[in-house]
Amino acid sequence: MEVTESYRVLELELGASRAELDAAFCRLIERWHPDRVASTDAEAVREAQRMVQAINNAYQTLAKIAPNSAKPTTSSPTNSSAVPIPGAKPKPKLPPLVGGQPSLGHSPPPKPPPPPETWAARATTTASAPPSPAPAPPPAAPPTKSLPPLPAPIIPPPAAAPRPAASAPVPVPAPPAPAPNPAATTPAPPAAPTTALSELRNLAMEFYESVFPLGTPRRRFGPVIVTAALIILLLLGKCAFPSSNSSKSVSAPDPKTIGRLVVKSNLTNTTIEAARLPSAGETATAIVKGSDEGDAEQVLPELPPGKYIITARSAGWAEIKQEVNVEAGLTTAVAINFKGGSLRLNSVPDGATVRLGSTVFGRTPLVIPQLPPGDCQLSVEYPSWPAVAFKAIITAGVEATGTVRLPHGKLTIESRPPGAAVLLNGKSLGLTPLTVEHFPAGTRKLTLRAKDFPPLELSVIMEDRGEVKLSPALASGFPILNPTNLLRAVWVADNPDSLAPPLDGVTGPFQPQNGIVRNLNRKILFESWLGRRYRFSAIVKSYDQASGQIEFAEQQNEFSKYRIRAKLSTEVQRDPDLTAPLIKGATFALYGILSAVEEPRWPSKVITFEFSPAEPLR
Repeated sequence: MEVTESYRVLELELGASRAELDAAFCRLIERWHPDRVASTDAEAVREAQRMVQAINNAYQTLAKIAPNSAKPTTSSPTNSSAVPIPGAKPKPKLPPLVGGQPSLGHSPPPKPPPPPETWAARATTTASAPPSPAPAPPPAAPPTKSLPPLPAPIIPPPAAAPRPAASAPVPVPAPPAPAPNPAATTPAPPAAPTTALSELRNLAMEFYESVFPLGTPRRRFGPVIVTAALIILLLLGKCAFPSSNSSKSVSAPDPKTIGRLVVKSNLTNTTIEAARLPSAGETATAIVKGSDEGDAEQVLPELPPGKYIITARSAGWAEIKQEVNVEAGLTTAVAINFKGGSLRLNSVPDGATVRLGSTVFGRTPLVIPQLPPGDCQLSVEYPSWPAVAFKAIITAGVEATGTVRLPHGKLTIESRPPGAAVLLNGKSLGLTPLTVEHFPAGTRKLTLRAKDFPPLELSVIMEDRGEVKLSPALASGFPILNPTNLLRAVWVADNPDSLAPPLDGVTGPFQPQNGIVRNLNRKILFESWLGRRYRFSAIVKSYDQASGQIEFAEQQNEFSKYRIRAKLSTEVQRDPDLTAPLIKGATFALYGILSAVEEPRWPSKVITFEFSPAEPLR
């Protein structure tokens, strides 16, 4: 860019000093910075960018030739010490920039100025012309950054004094020598203001320009990113530093100006409250409470000295109030004694649990050392028994006695056979034969369990002070053999051809003892009936004491005639009391394993059921 054009762009006069150059540069950059028009249309942004580029080019051109010191006083019409030089012409000012560039906010340009040669001409007389200053060394290339730091503000000189008359010429003083250039290779930028705010602003501008350079796509997002970063920093600072109110430490009171109160109670679950009696002219003070746990010993620290009313409370007891004096720097101990009576309680049966509300005192026999005076309603409970209420009258300083009888009776169980376990609500009472002296009154269900027998349930109705005897047969838990239902489940149509060998392939456990497979499906019979225990009762036809074989009278159903045979166990055969009922025509009940079901041989038409071994059902 030409020198003349550069002066015009920067709105400077020809020969302006370096300080004026820097001041004009900073002023114009602030005016045309694109961020000022970032919120308007894109054309305004592009126009600002073009103008900033022109200002940068002009600054780089003039920075190479601008003198480092202020212009000589003879060339400044505003210098109060200067005098007019005869024949000198005033320095012309450059017109505003025109021709495709913004006018920088000036009015329309005036008429074209005279040729540049006349601008540089300065009329001086030979006698008054000051010696030409030594030429300054050529400055180094200006910084490449588009936005150099802001220079120090230019302070205008004072207004010029009135010119003296032409008839009284005043000698023209010699111009001051130019300031030495401290860096011959790199001219130093103008000094920035020394205030901390200016330094911080310069650093921020440099950082912003380095992160978001002109002409880059991320330039347009710069303000948004900076705003978001500031918000994040503010939030982090709020989280990192607690409020000043919470950080203030509360100074501990002087131990010499406060007292300490220790309250001991003879009951647990005691609540303590202390209220200070106000002196004359004082207002009522707040009530101080003890620990929430209600311990027997509680400490109330940091109490102002004075008289206090102590209130002690415990569930079921009348509250106690006591006056105490708290002195500064001392610990005052107070004993609270709830006065009550004791109770010695027994129960029939022993081991009953005693309660007062939700408080459990223990199991009988029991001594309760502290109960509130007056009527005391207790609850006495025993496992699997209904709770019984017991009312006692308690007198302070007196031990009361009482016995609670839980409603019960006597139960005796003798099972056949013996050795069965007796259970009440899943809890074992013992093995039969069994006698229970304290069996709870009411209706109860018992369960008897024994090896090789199904569980047997018994219902017992017991009255208070009553007595019940039971002699259950454990075999009564077995199912009753029903021949009609059995034959209905296994019966097939009569087929004479099925009598021929090889018995339709029936072998193994399904093979009949008499070799006949005709009307019975032996597979279903074996899987569903044979080998299981049943009980049966019928009229005795005969009994062979030598073999222990019993044969019952023949019976008939819709399918066929049938008879029941049973062989008693060896142990039963040796007991004459058990075999005595086995006489012809008598009804006898037994149980045992159904070991065989056989079809008849021709011409007989009676099916035989066999039990082995068998036991009398007693």
